[in-house]
Formats: sequence, structure tokens, C-alpha cells
Amino acid sequence: MKEKFSGIEEFKDIEIAYMRRTGAYGPGNNQLMDDFKAHLKEHNLLTDNSTILGIAMDDPIQTPPEKQRYDVGIIITDGEKKIDLPTRKIPDGRYAIFEVAHTVGGVSHFWENIQNLTSDLPVDNTKPIIERYASSKVSAHLCEFCVPVR
Repeated sequence: MKEKFSGIEEFKDIEIAYMRRTGAYGPGNNQLMDDFKAHLKEHNLLTDNSTILGIAMDDPIQTPPEKQRYDVGIIITDGEKKIDLPTRKIPDGRYAIFEVAHTVGGVSHFWENIQNLTSDLPVDNTKPIIERYASSKVSAHLCEFCVPVR
């Protein structure tokens, strides 16, 4: 499956409970995601309605590998205020949503082709691109990339 542009969404007042790692992007990010999901399962916080976000906080072209930050978080809904992790807000604004195969190849293909995919969009480079893993999408072997736009 190729990436599919599925529209523009407005993000507002999204709060996440998260874990962060600092270091070169790559396998360590996958390990953080695995550790995060294990933590959520251990505390009965992972449900069929959960949405997990992966956020590369730094541009790897401009940030040295040892300073690259990656956050993995779960969107907090009103009933989940008792999560024992730090919390933060996701930047409000408009995001272009791309549906991608939830595979190593699908995700890699998205990142390799991001310039072409977003060439017609007014990308806001002051905000990070967000990987979104909604349970309903993941069960269909899909994930989404949310690209901030002006």
C-alpha cells in the first residue's frame, strides 16, 4: 500500500502521558515504543480506544544523534487522568493526515518520500511530525502520519 492523503485535521487541546528517549533515531525508538506499551498493559491503560503517538522532536539533519529526542505517548482522555507518567500538550493547529501501512517498509517509504508527499502543502517546520497509532487503524495494519501545516 502506498501512502494515502486522507485530509486535514485540526488538533486542539490534546494531552499525552509520555516517555522520552534521547539518542540517535532508529532501533532505540522501537524499543521505547515496546517498553511504553508494556508499561501501559501492566497498568491496564491500553484499551481498544487507545491512541499512541510517536513524536520525533528534532530534525536529524540539524540535530546531532546524541541529542535527538523521541517521545512516545498515549492521548489522555477524561477518564485516564491517573497515569503515572509525565504529561504534555501536543501543539494545536492543522495537520495533514497520511495513512500508511503499519510495517517497517511502509513507514520507511513514507519518510523516504516525505518531500514529494508534502510538496503541495504549506508545511509548518516549527512543529514535529506526529506518528499516530489508533487501535482501530493498527488492527487494520495501518498507522497515520500527521504533518503540521500552516
